[in-house]
Amino acid sequence: MKKIISISLFCVAFVLIAATMLPPLREVPNGSFHKGEFLKYRVHYGMITAGNVTVEVVPKTETVKGRPCYHIIGKGFTNSSYDWVYKIRDQYETYLDEKALVPWKFVRNINEGDFKSYTETHFDHNAGKAVYIDEQFKATNYTVPSNIQDVISAFYFARTTDRNSLKIGDKIPLTNFLDRKVFDLDAQLLKRETITVEGKKFKALKMKLLIMESGMITDGSKIHFWISDDENKIPLRIETELAIGSIKADLMEYKNLKNPLTSLIN
Repeated sequence: MKKIISISLFCVAFVLIAATMLPPLREVPNGSFHKGEFLKYRVHYGMITAGNVTVEVVPKTETVKGRPCYHIIGKGFTNSSYDWVYKIRDQYETYLDEKALVPWKFVRNINEGDFKSYTETHFDHNAGKAVYIDEQFKATNYTVPSNIQDVISAFYFARTTDRNSLKIGDKIPLTNFLDRKVFDLDAQLLKRETITVEGKKFKALKMKLLIMESGMITDGSKIHFWISDDENKIPLRIETELAIGSIKADLMEYKNLKNPLTSLIN
């Protein structure tokens, strides 16, 4: 009996010591966004408006694994007049730790034409694991690096970067987990310029995406985006180049920004 008690105490002590050795979650100052922020974009190909994208930081705090989180919902949908061509009703959700700015849960609900897919990813940042739940509700564990992001949370984390310290050519590293894969995604500053979006002029930072996967670096299918050159750093335009022309998502509506939109030129 004494031997059993001794072994039990040793096991408890080992677990407690191991727990104290786990790397603490980081704390990232966030002066760029808050709960209640709402952004809406017009997706168009030239003069043709195909649909809209909205991104909202839900006003209510959510708790995941005992941590307060931002619940961020992104929706993409075609206009009703184009639904007969190819109907899209997509929704992405992330639960982003308010202090560490890492996701604890990511949901992707795809509804495009006849194709439907619902998947979830649950992150354990202390253990360096991601649990991917596929369309058949099968759960698979993956090892992921520290401070891993999903495709929604990465943009919000990037917005916390000090824009004044960024120099032309600098990169913001954003390691992502998507579709069972880990890949490095960098946002690189190309230049500072003035752009016109939906009839309004803004001071902006032009960025491009660089994706590294399997040792290869690509430019993310030539994806460029412009963020407001102010403390909000909201995306003003996202542009994807095609073989002929490009698809753009332009900011058309914004509400409840954390800071004044000083990048707007009157």
